Amino acid sequence: MLRRLFPDLYEGWIVVGASAFVVLLIASVFFYGFGTIFNEVIDEFGWSVAATSLAFSLRSEVGGIAAPFVGMVIDRFGPGRVLLIGILVAVAGVLMLSYIQNLWQFYAAMLVIAVGSSSAGGQVGLTAIATWFRARRARAMSVMTLGGGIGGLLVVAVATLVDVYGWRWALRLLALAMLTLGMLAALQVRARPRGHHQPMDGLQRADWRAGDDDADAEAWDWGVPVKQVLTSPPFLLLSLSLVLNNFGTTAVVVHQIPYLERSMGLSKAAAGATVAVFTLTSIVGRLGFGFLADRYSKRVMLGVSMALTAAGLLLLAFATSVWMAMAAIVLIAPGFGGTIPVRPAMLADYYGTKSFGTLNGIMALVMTTGGAIGPWVIGLIVDATGEYTIGWYVSAAVVAVGVPVVLAATTPSRLIERYRPAASDGRLAVEADAAPGG
Repeated sequence: MLRRLFPDLYEGWIVVGASAFVVLLIASVFFYGFGTIFNEVIDEFGWSVAATSLAFSLRSEVGGIAAPFVGMVIDRFGPGRVLLIGILVAVAGVLMLSYIQNLWQFYAAMLVIAVGSSSAGGQVGLTAIATWFRARRARAMSVMTLGGGIGGLLVVAVATLVDVYGWRWALRLLALAMLTLGMLAALQVRARPRGHHQPMDGLQRADWRAGDDDADAEAWDWGVPVKQVLTSPPFLLLSLSLVLNNFGTTAVVVHQIPYLERSMGLSKAAAGATVAVFTLTSIVGRLGFGFLADRYSKRVMLGVSMALTAAGLLLLAFATSVWMAMAAIVLIAPGFGGTIPVRPAMLADYYGTKSFGTLNGIMALVMTTGGAIGPWVIGLIVDATGEYTIGWYVSAAVVAVGVPVVLAATTPSRLIERYRPAASDGRLAVEADAAPGG
């Protein structure tokens, strides 16, 4: 175990690193990587773009439906066990996908993958990390989400596997890598136990003793009841804004490679390489907005992220060359990346950590509505018009509507005052109080 090899390293950062690595595998195989088999599947079976896109939409929606239940299981049994089971289910789904012969089998395999990746994805790591960090929560979450960004860099390798071995054997090799490497990383992920020998956040204090952090556990581990959260206007507004944002960002992720191949004439390897550009610039957004969110309003940071995405989608609609398309992607990616760590940190600030897994899962379910509809709608437009231009205009408009919606999701001050006790030593400081309007 890594915590035995590095006894002086704060275990919370080991959890962050292991969670990031699992997310890297999930992202490279399931999120970005499946774009590399999109046209191969269409060519082999003769399905329409819309029918093929629907499988990705179903994966997104079923993963979202599973998320609240996964969250409840995490809250009850802990993140480590859920992560191990999720990896096994996801691997089984990828193997199923490598043997499909018709459309219903394609959809069935995607549904199994959706359940597995939902159980092994970032939701598990975020829930664990929330127990290890307080003052540095947003930045710790932003570091974890780097796994998703770096995973996109591996799409070039995934595309090469598809070109060399064919899409079926490429999936089988990826399943093997996911099983071996993913399980090793998953063993490092756990929630912070009571009485842990290291201080919270890994911040050394001269007068600190093991167990000191547990004295204020009730003050730190507060939470608004789930039923109250579900009727809270800020939660509803935040969820709606993320649905709108997810419509556009998921459409880009699913269709980026097919768009560049079809509309810009790039080879699969070259189109796959552009995903590396997307992920590199998304890393800038993840880190930049994650660190800024510990200092400034998370609500405003989300609004800025969405505005960047909308601007990039609009530019993509105007693109007449590869260079214009790449400029658009460089705008979209940091906006996409910025929302990923800020959203869960904002959720924990607004409603506490006691039921964080459940709330994060519910929000993931709501968000995936946009993620399911977006790629499918773009696919329908491509089938009807033969090009992506109108689809990018629609995506830009939908995401732009989300900006004022998220800015209206102000701090639920009354709920915080009602459900969050004060820490006995006065150290409790939550961004919701510190950031104006956030």
